[in-house]
Amino acid sequence: MSGALVAIVGRPNVGKSTLFNRLVGARKAIVEDNPGVTRDRLYGVAEWEGRQFLVVDTGGIDPSLDDGLPKHIRAQAEIAIEEADLILFVVDAIDGLCASDREIAELLRRSGRRILVVANKTESERREIDAQAAHELGLGELFPVSAAHGRRISELCDAILENLPEDAMPALEQAAPQGTRIAFMGRPNAGKSTLINALLREPRVIVDATAGTTRDAIDLPFEFNGKPLVLIDTAGLRRRKQVARAQEKLAAIKSIRAMERTQVVVLVLDASVGVTDQDQRLARMAFERGKGVVIALHKWDLVSSDQALARRRILEVETELAFLEKPRIIKTSAVGAGRDEGQGRAYNLDDVLVACLKTARALSRHIPTSDLNEELRAAIAENSPPMHGAKPVKLLFATQAESDPPLIVISANMGRCLQPAYERYLLRRFRRRWELRGVPVRLVVRARGRGNRERARPAAKA
Repeated sequence: MSGALVAIVGRPNVGKSTLFNRLVGARKAIVEDNPGVTRDRLYGVAEWEGRQFLVVDTGGIDPSLDDGLPKHIRAQAEIAIEEADLILFVVDAIDGLCASDREIAELLRRSGRRILVVANKTESERREIDAQAAHELGLGELFPVSAAHGRRISELCDAILENLPEDAMPALEQAAPQGTRIAFMGRPNAGKSTLINALLREPRVIVDATAGTTRDAIDLPFEFNGKPLVLIDTAGLRRRKQVARAQEKLAAIKSIRAMERTQVVVLVLDASVGVTDQDQRLARMAFERGKGVVIALHKWDLVSSDQALARRRILEVETELAFLEKPRIIKTSAVGAGRDEGQGRAYNLDDVLVACLKTARALSRHIPTSDLNEELRAAIAENSPPMHGAKPVKLLFATQAESDPPLIVISANMGRCLQPAYERYLLRRFRRRWELRGVPVRLVVRARGRGNRERARPAAKA
């Protein structure tokens, strides 16, 4: 992680994510009045007095719990502490200090990092007086603030800049990773975070058997074969009626927003379960939003020994997700000790990234007009368009008007004159010739000499 980094650390439910959102000026972290909402490390860029610095939000540390999900959360927080140039240790001014605060203070003292103590939830002068008890920690300067209301945040930001080296301020473009954006999406427990960790070869995101472990959408810069990528881990999406808690609803919204800002979606399916209604909804949602889709049939090791089941599973995926137009299907597995931390044996993960890059190229492909018209003439010669009422249909000229996703416009002797079956026939030919697999392609037929009004017409589906 380049540039100055400020880590926000503390026990659960003291307002770390609220402070993170206040510093970066956006609601990136999920905030709810329940402990344990933040789990993975979440990075953002803060700017104050013309200078920028990176901020990382961490999950609440509970020293009394040393296994399961709390153990993973603490491990992620400790990585952030190790990376940080400055630590904001957040305590609760209302509840006062507790044993967990003192244990975390000792952990931070041993880290050797610069520390500012932030007494959050000081919405009044009375609470500000109560917050002075945090001096007992003996960690340095105390800042009573209200992250929710913005009280005394400016003083805290001044102190942050004073404690960060001048030459370590990152430019905004350094903090906003560039490259082909690939979102890993799917139902809870399908194996999205395991795949991410296996690709990065480190425990970058938390993996736990508890469904819904991932809450925030995490952007992870990565390089593959010399090409910059941004891998996005997202929360598992349940059926709408199963999403009851506010934090799960917000996590689902953030996953959908992550889909909006990506180019390729890797739909992670559990091979032992197969395609569910929710998988189909996710795939259709991505396709309708103009995203390329690659299928990762994960946990393939659980079905590969049964050849009949393996064949059925592949056929099921091809049939149930046929509307994706022959997406690339990659059979993946991560097995062995440490697989959830990226240390096990992983199979076919490079194939997933190769498929994503091919799909991204297809999504942004611009087909030369001469080649497109050559294919159109060949299609007409092989299968001429049906009559439109009593009039013959003449397809005169084709051009690609847009990419990401591709839009092909055909000029004809009249507008909207092609039957859906013939449009699908043309689209199949275009897809086959230019390998537009797993990519939504739109087709518009308009009368010669007309404007672009026909573009508003719903695209035909191949």
